[in-house]
Amino acid sequence: MKDILQKLLQNLPQILQVLPSIIKYLPILLIVGVLCVGGYFLMINYKDPYMCHDNELYEQISVTSNVYKFKGGYCISDK
Repeated sequence: MKDILQKLLQNLPQILQVLPSIIKYLPILLIVGVLCVGGYFLMINYKDPYMCHDNELYEQISVTSNVYKFKGGYCISDK
């Protein structure tokens, strides 16, 4: 453990020299990270906005809702 700490302290000036360039790109990295995490959760929680029930088509009212309204027409249920 003492050897690792000693090597880290020897390389500390190089590490501190790189930090300003990393901090310059930090806002871009944060935005990309937020977009990736948001896209991941969107893909995981995506539901089909249409539902077939008793061979009739229903449409979801909104993305966050579990309520469907009658759309009309005919569909063939997979069940």
